[in-house]
Amino acid sequence: MWYREKKATREEKQKQMAAFHAMKEAEKAKAKVEENAKVVALTQENPEEKKAAKAAKAIAAKAAKSKAKAEREVEKARYRSLSPEAQKTYQAEKKAGIAEKFAQYQVNHDAEVKAKGAEYAERYDLGGRIGRFFFNLGQLPPNQAYVRWWRKLEIAHPNFSRLLYQLFYFLVFSEGVTVLQYLIMLFLPYCFASLCHQSFVWPAVPLGISDASGNALNWAIFNEPMRDANNNITLDPSQAVVGGGLGNFIAFEIAIFLAQCINFPLQRNITFKSRGNIPWQAMWYFIGWVAISLFVNAVWGICNPFLFYWGTPKGISDLLKTFITGGISMTIFFFIFRILFPAGEAKKEDDSYANQETKDAKNKERKP
Repeated sequence: MWYREKKATREEKQKQMAAFHAMKEAEKAKAKVEENAKVVALTQENPEEKKAAKAAKAIAAKAAKSKAKAEREVEKARYRSLSPEAQKTYQAEKKAGIAEKFAQYQVNHDAEVKAKGAEYAERYDLGGRIGRFFFNLGQLPPNQAYVRWWRKLEIAHPNFSRLLYQLFYFLVFSEGVTVLQYLIMLFLPYCFASLCHQSFVWPAVPLGISDASGNALNWAIFNEPMRDANNNITLDPSQAVVGGGLGNFIAFEIAIFLAQCINFPLQRNITFKSRGNIPWQAMWYFIGWVAISLFVNAVWGICNPFLFYWGTPKGISDLLKTFITGGISMTIFFFIFRILFPAGEAKKEDDSYANQETKDAKNKERKP
């Protein structure tokens, strides 16, 4: 269903917009008061209480996880003990339960969409019009078909659907910042052109091979020799060009750091929906990034000399460097993120939209 803006006079629109903005200001003020109350409560806690609360929370989470795992194992064992006929009956009952939950979701979802559409129909501000446009796009048949499919998957396989969700967004954001990193490297080395006349190779471990000019090639964790116009290693600073040396190393590290500054909030807030302590998570993210960077630099220290040996063009070499180091980092980081970014606290309202009456009441209160 396509929701349109309700017809109203200019005075009615202005009155409606004023009421909506007043409601938003009241919500912000309420949220600020609640946040200040939380801050005051936290400052009044002594360190022992905080430590005890944190330990109790960790123990409770671990116990809940162990209990859920034990219940799954018991359920699997019970299923395996059933006869083939009983297993078929069990599967049929399970499918019926999933269908029942989905039917309830569909009813509540339709009511929620109707209420939201009615709310957007009475929004006359620019934000409301933009929101209504995207809301209507979401109601198109292809989008709704996807929503129904995903909701059924969430009901039938909650753990698998959560992992699939995390993998999808993790890959999208990781590849996105990798592309951004590559685009930054197209111009940032020129900002450090004066440093490209200085090699940065450490530790220099000879590999027993040479490039086309006869220069010995080394393995190194930090492996940025000076390059000439033909992308060969040069020992003469007067022949060095942008794209190698200390300048290229600094530019690459800055590009990676900027990419991680974007990647961190996206992965934390969207992919893993974590509500953990931000400074603590940022600190361990930075430590992990440094450790992984050293590791991938060591891997690149093996690849880079052979690219010189084969005479690989500079553009292809930079592209390979970005995706090899980025790909290895991405794989390691996914497992680190699952530990570093625990999921946020469960919502009081369950995912099946069982508390639709409460939601409807809230929508009525929000409606100016």
